[in-house]
Amino acid sequence: MAQLIQWKDEYNTGCPEIDKHHQKLASIINELYEAFEHALAESKSIEILKELEDYTQYHFTAEEELMAKYNYPNLDRHKIEHQRLIKELKDIKQRILNNQDRLAGFELMLTLKDWILDHILESDHKYKYICDKLK
Repeated sequence: MAQLIQWKDEYNTGCPEIDKHHQKLASIINELYEAFEHALAESKSIEILKELEDYTQYHFTAEEELMAKYNYPNLDRHKIEHQRLIKELKDIKQRILNNQDRLAGFELMLTLKDWILDHILESDHKYKYICDKLK
C-alpha cells in the first residue's frame, strides 16, 4: 500500500487513546492517497473522504473533551484549529464532488499530510502533560 504518512514514534502524544486516533487518521489518509494515486473509482474515493470526515469529527470531539476535563488553557485556540481543518476538508471535498478542480485531490493530500503532522507535533504535543496525568 502506498503511504503518504509514515507513522513515527515522535508523533505520539503519550495519550494512548489519542495516539490510536491519530494513527487511524493517518491510515485513512493513506487509504485516500492510494485511491487517488491509483485512480480508483470515484465512489471509493468519496467513501473514504466521508470516513475521513466522520472520523476527524469523532477524534476532535474526543480530544476536546479530554482537554476540557483537564482544563487545558489553549482549548479555545485548539478548537479553532479543528474547525478550520473541518471547513477546509469540506471545501476541498465539495470541489472534488463537483469536479471543479482537477488538482483538488492533490491539494487535499498535501493539506492533510501537512496539517496532521504539524498539528500533532505543534499543537497536540502541548497537552502532553495531560497524558502524563492519565498514567
